[in-house]
Amino acid sequence: MREGEFFTVMSDRHTAALILALYDADGPIVMKDLQKITNHTQTLRQRLDRMEEDGIVDIQITYEPHKFVKVSLNDTGKEIALLVSMMNSIIPGDDIEEKSINMRYADPIMRILRGKEYVVQKDIKAVMPYYESITKALKRMESEGLVTISEPDEGYREIRYSLTSRGKQVADAFESIYRKIAGRNG
Repeated sequence: MREGEFFTVMSDRHTAALILALYDADGPIVMKDLQKITNHTQTLRQRLDRMEEDGIVDIQITYEPHKFVKVSLNDTGKEIALLVSMMNSIIPGDDIEEKSINMRYADPIMRILRGKEYVVQKDIKAVMPYYESITKALKRMESEGLVTISEPDEGYREIRYSLTSRGKQVADAFESIYRKIAGRNG
């Protein structure tokens, strides 16, 4: 975990898709076969290293006769994969790559909104000062029915974000994942 123990690898883009690909596999996957998810070897390796650091995957390097990096979910990773699979199934659409749970900062945004009637935009930005990324994720979440966005009509007021009932389920799953990762690293 990093940055004050609030962010985990789940905050990064493509993590949900990687977890589901590993979960759907019968055994360890050669890293090269996961390349299509991130389209960049260095990004993939960084993501997998962070997943290993957060206790989700095991990485094994073998030489048979060439060097192969094999990746598999460990027991914690399999538990997390079940939660990611549940989130994936309740969000409309077929392609995990297009869903908000696979976007950068989806995890911390949902955890910030969790348990609150609403959160104003500046409170989210206080934790994550990445305006473009968070507004893009929130718009996607709104289109998926996870979040409602209220913009006041009169004067200068902050934009308010609230979770829908579906959004609460996703936020609870992200919170469970966060606790599993924090518990391993704490």
